[in-house]
Amino acid sequence: MKGMPTVIFESGLGDDNGVWKLVQKEISKTTITFSYDRAQLRNSATGDLSRTSLEQVHELHTLLNKAKVKAPYIIVAHSIGGYNARLFAGTYPKELAGIIFIDCSHENQFKDRVNRSSAEEIEMVRKQLIGEEQTFDKLLMSAKQVKEIRKKDALRNIPIIVLTADHKGEESAAISEETWLSYQNDLLTLSDYSKHIMVKDCGHYIQKDKPQIVIDAINEIVDKML
Repeated sequence: MKGMPTVIFESGLGDDNGVWKLVQKEISKTTITFSYDRAQLRNSATGDLSRTSLEQVHELHTLLNKAKVKAPYIIVAHSIGGYNARLFAGTYPKELAGIIFIDCSHENQFKDRVNRSSAEEIEMVRKQLIGEEQTFDKLLMSAKQVKEIRKKDALRNIPIIVLTADHKGEESAAISEETWLSYQNDLLTLSDYSKHIMVKDCGHYIQKDKPQIVIDAINEIVDKML
Protein backbone atom coordinates (compact mmCIF):
# COMPACT_ATOMS: atom_id res chain seq x y z
CA MET A 1 0.00 0.00 0.00
CA LYS A 2 1.72 3.16 -1.25
CA GLY A 3 0.95 6.84 -0.73
CA MET A 4 1.12 9.44 2.01
CA PRO A 5 -0.24 7.75 5.14
CA THR A 6 -2.32 9.15 7.96
CA VAL A 7 -0.88 8.38 11.38
CA ILE A 8 -3.64 7.69 13.92
CA PHE A 9 -2.85 7.88 17.63
CA GLU A 10 -4.80 5.45 19.83
CA SER A 11 -4.48 6.14 23.56
CA GLY A 12 -4.54 3.81 26.54
CA LEU A 13 -7.44 3.34 28.94
CA GLY A 14 -8.74 6.65 30.27
CA ASP A 15 -6.11 8.76 28.47
CA ASP A 16 -6.98 11.70 26.24
CA ASN A 17 -5.01 12.72 23.16
CA GLY A 18 -2.72 14.96 25.18
CA VAL A 19 -0.44 11.98 25.82
CA TRP A 20 0.68 12.22 22.17
CA LYS A 21 1.62 15.91 22.17
CA LEU A 22 5.38 15.46 21.91
CA VAL A 23 5.23 12.75 19.25
CA GLN A 24 2.42 14.22 17.17
CA LYS A 25 4.13 17.61 16.95
CA GLU A 26 7.11 16.05 15.18
CA ILE A 27 5.26 13.54 13.00
CA SER A 28 2.90 16.28 11.78
CA LYS A 29 5.89 17.94 10.10
CA THR A 30 6.18 15.12 7.58
CA THR A 31 2.79 13.44 7.23
CA ILE A 32 -0.88 13.71 8.17
CA THR A 33 -1.72 12.91 11.79
CA PHE A 34 -4.99 12.27 13.60
CA SER A 35 -5.50 12.16 17.35
CA TYR A 36 -8.82 12.13 19.14
CA ASP A 37 -10.56 11.42 22.42
CA ARG A 38 -12.76 8.36 22.65
CA ALA A 39 -16.29 8.73 24.02
CA GLN A 40 -16.35 9.66 27.73
CA LEU A 41 -12.90 11.28 27.53
CA ARG A 42 -11.97 14.96 27.72
CA ASN A 43 -12.89 16.43 24.33
CA SER A 44 -15.55 13.95 23.23
CA ALA A 45 -19.27 13.95 23.86
CA THR A 46 -20.07 12.00 27.00
CA GLY A 47 -21.29 8.52 26.24
CA ASP A 48 -24.04 6.85 28.19
CA LEU A 49 -22.46 3.41 28.33
CA SER A 50 -19.08 1.79 28.66
CA ARG A 51 -17.96 0.47 25.28
CA THR A 52 -16.06 -2.57 24.09
CA SER A 53 -12.97 -2.06 21.95
CA LEU A 54 -14.85 -3.16 18.82
CA GLU A 55 -17.55 -0.56 19.43
CA GLN A 56 -14.82 2.06 19.83
CA VAL A 57 -13.26 0.96 16.53
CA HIS A 58 -16.55 1.39 14.68
CA GLU A 59 -16.90 4.86 16.22
CA LEU A 60 -13.36 5.75 15.14
CA HIS A 61 -14.03 4.62 11.57
CA THR A 62 -17.19 6.72 11.45
CA LEU A 63 -15.25 9.70 12.78
CA LEU A 64 -12.52 9.27 10.14
CA ASN A 65 -15.12 9.18 7.38
CA LYS A 66 -16.94 12.25 8.69
CA ALA A 67 -13.66 14.15 8.98
CA LYS A 68 -12.65 12.93 5.49
CA VAL A 69 -9.39 11.54 6.82
CA LYS A 70 -8.28 9.10 4.16
CA ALA A 71 -6.43 5.80 4.28
CA PRO A 72 -3.84 4.31 4.28
CA TYR A 73 -3.56 4.46 8.06
CA ILE A 74 -0.69 3.74 10.41
CA ILE A 75 -2.01 3.23 13.93
CA VAL A 76 0.21 4.12 16.87
CA ALA A 77 -1.35 2.37 19.85
CA HIS A 78 -0.54 2.55 23.54
CA SER A 79 -1.54 0.04 26.21
CA ILE A 80 -5.18 -1.07 25.78
CA GLY A 81 -5.20 0.90 22.53
CA GLY A 82 -3.46 -2.14 21.06
CA TYR A 83 -6.79 -3.95 21.20
CA ASN A 84 -8.36 -1.23 19.08
CA ALA A 85 -5.50 -1.30 16.58
CA ARG A 86 -5.81 -5.05 16.08
CA LEU A 87 -9.58 -4.92 15.82
CA PHE A 88 -9.29 -2.11 13.27
CA ALA A 89 -6.90 -4.27 11.26
CA GLY A 90 -9.30 -7.19 11.28
CA THR A 91 -12.37 -5.09 10.52
CA TYR A 92 -10.92 -2.73 7.91
CA PRO A 93 -7.84 -4.62 6.61
CA LYS A 94 -7.56 -2.77 3.29
CA GLU A 95 -7.18 0.56 5.07
CA LEU A 96 -4.28 -0.33 7.36
CA ALA A 97 -0.61 0.05 6.45
CA GLY A 98 1.16 -0.54 9.76
CA ILE A 99 0.97 -0.56 13.56
CA ILE A 100 3.29 0.66 16.30
CA PHE A 101 2.49 -1.18 19.54
CA ILE A 102 3.66 0.82 22.58
CA ASP A 103 3.78 -1.39 25.68
CA CYS A 104 0.45 -2.78 24.54
CA SER A 105 -2.03 -5.03 26.28
CA HIS A 106 -2.38 -8.70 25.34
CA GLU A 107 -5.65 -10.54 24.95
CA ASN A 108 -4.76 -13.05 27.69
CA GLN A 109 -3.67 -10.66 30.42
CA PHE A 110 -7.06 -9.89 31.97
CA LYS A 111 -8.23 -13.51 31.95
CA ASP A 112 -4.87 -14.51 33.45
CA ARG A 113 -5.33 -11.89 36.14
CA VAL A 114 -8.79 -13.23 36.99
CA ASN A 115 -7.41 -16.76 37.25
CA ARG A 116 -4.69 -15.81 39.72
CA SER A 117 -6.62 -13.25 41.79
CA SER A 118 -9.01 -13.67 44.69
CA ALA A 119 -12.67 -12.69 44.42
CA GLU A 120 -11.97 -9.73 46.68
CA GLU A 121 -9.15 -8.49 44.44
CA ILE A 122 -11.29 -8.77 41.31
CA GLU A 123 -14.15 -6.92 42.99
CA MET A 124 -11.77 -4.12 43.91
CA VAL A 125 -10.66 -3.80 40.28
CA ARG A 126 -14.28 -3.78 39.13
CA LYS A 127 -15.05 -0.90 41.50
CA GLN A 128 -11.98 1.03 40.32
CA LEU A 129 -13.21 0.87 36.72
CA ILE A 130 -16.79 1.96 37.41
CA GLY A 131 -17.47 5.04 35.30
CA GLU A 132 -14.43 4.46 33.07
CA GLU A 133 -14.72 4.20 29.29
CA GLN A 134 -14.37 0.42 29.71
CA THR A 135 -15.48 -1.46 32.80
CA PHE A 136 -13.65 -4.63 33.82
CA ASP A 137 -16.37 -6.76 32.23
CA LYS A 138 -16.09 -4.78 29.00
CA LEU A 139 -12.31 -5.28 29.05
CA LEU A 140 -12.87 -9.04 29.26
CA MET A 141 -15.33 -8.81 26.36
CA SER A 142 -12.82 -6.75 24.37
CA ALA A 143 -10.14 -9.38 24.96
CA LYS A 144 -12.49 -12.03 23.55
CA GLN A 145 -13.09 -9.83 20.51
CA VAL A 146 -9.34 -9.60 19.93
CA LYS A 147 -8.96 -13.37 20.25
CA GLU A 148 -11.69 -13.86 17.67
CA ILE A 149 -10.32 -11.27 15.24
CA ARG A 150 -6.87 -12.85 15.52
CA LYS A 151 -8.20 -15.82 13.54
CA LYS A 152 -8.42 -13.57 10.47
CA ASP A 153 -4.61 -13.17 10.53
CA ALA A 154 -5.09 -9.64 9.20
CA LEU A 155 -1.64 -8.42 10.21
CA ARG A 156 0.36 -11.21 8.56
CA ASN A 157 1.74 -8.99 5.78
CA ILE A 158 1.52 -5.66 7.62
CA PRO A 159 4.68 -4.13 9.16
CA ILE A 160 4.50 -3.80 12.93
CA ILE A 161 6.94 -2.50 15.52
CA VAL A 162 6.57 -3.53 19.16
CA LEU A 163 8.05 -1.12 21.73
CA THR A 164 8.39 -2.57 25.22
CA ALA A 165 9.40 -0.57 28.30
CA ASP A 166 11.89 -2.18 30.68
CA HIS A 167 10.25 -0.56 33.72
CA LYS A 168 6.56 -1.29 34.00
CA GLY A 169 3.82 1.12 34.98
CA GLU A 170 0.25 0.60 36.09
CA GLU A 171 -0.72 -1.44 33.05
CA SER A 172 1.57 -4.32 33.97
CA ALA A 173 2.20 -3.72 37.65
CA ALA A 174 0.19 -6.83 38.56
CA ILE A 175 1.99 -8.94 35.93
CA SER A 176 5.42 -10.49 36.33
CA GLU A 177 8.18 -9.16 34.10
CA GLU A 178 8.59 -12.57 32.50
CA THR A 179 4.87 -12.85 31.69
CA TRP A 180 4.69 -9.31 30.32
CA LEU A 181 7.65 -9.98 28.03
CA SER A 182 6.01 -13.17 26.79
CA TYR A 183 2.91 -11.14 25.91
CA GLN A 184 5.05 -8.63 24.02
CA ASN A 185 6.90 -11.37 22.16
CA ASP A 186 3.59 -12.93 21.16
CA LEU A 187 2.56 -9.68 19.48
CA LEU A 188 5.56 -10.12 17.20
CA THR A 189 4.09 -13.34 15.82
CA LEU A 190 1.10 -11.46 14.40
CA SER A 191 3.14 -10.36 11.38
CA ASP A 192 5.91 -11.72 9.19
CA TYR A 193 7.29 -8.17 9.15
CA SER A 194 7.67 -7.44 12.85
CA LYS A 195 10.38 -5.77 14.90
CA HIS A 196 10.87 -5.62 18.66
CA ILE A 197 12.56 -2.74 20.47
CA MET A 198 13.22 -2.90 24.20
CA VAL A 199 13.22 0.65 25.56
CA LYS A 200 15.61 1.06 28.48
CA ASP A 201 15.14 3.35 31.48
CA CYS A 202 11.53 3.94 30.59
CA GLY A 203 8.08 3.60 32.13
CA HIS A 204 4.80 2.47 30.59
CA TYR A 205 4.33 5.82 28.80
CA ILE A 206 7.14 5.49 26.28
CA GLN A 207 5.64 8.30 24.18
CA LYS A 208 6.27 10.66 27.11
CA ASP A 209 9.50 9.25 28.55
CA LYS A 210 11.26 8.49 25.25
CA PRO A 211 9.30 10.26 22.49
CA GLN A 212 12.12 10.12 19.95
CA ILE A 213 12.04 6.31 19.96
CA VAL A 214 8.34 6.41 19.06
CA ILE A 215 8.98 9.07 16.41
CA ASP A 216 11.74 6.97 14.84
CA ALA A 217 9.53 3.87 14.80
CA ILE A 218 6.71 5.74 13.06
CA ASN A 219 9.09 7.23 10.50
CA GLU A 220 10.51 3.78 9.79
CA ILE A 221 7.11 2.54 8.63
CA VAL A 222 6.21 5.82 6.88
CA ASP A 223 9.46 5.70 4.89
CA LYS A 224 8.59 2.24 3.59
CA MET A 225 5.44 3.66 2.03
CA LEU A 226 7.00 6.58 0.18
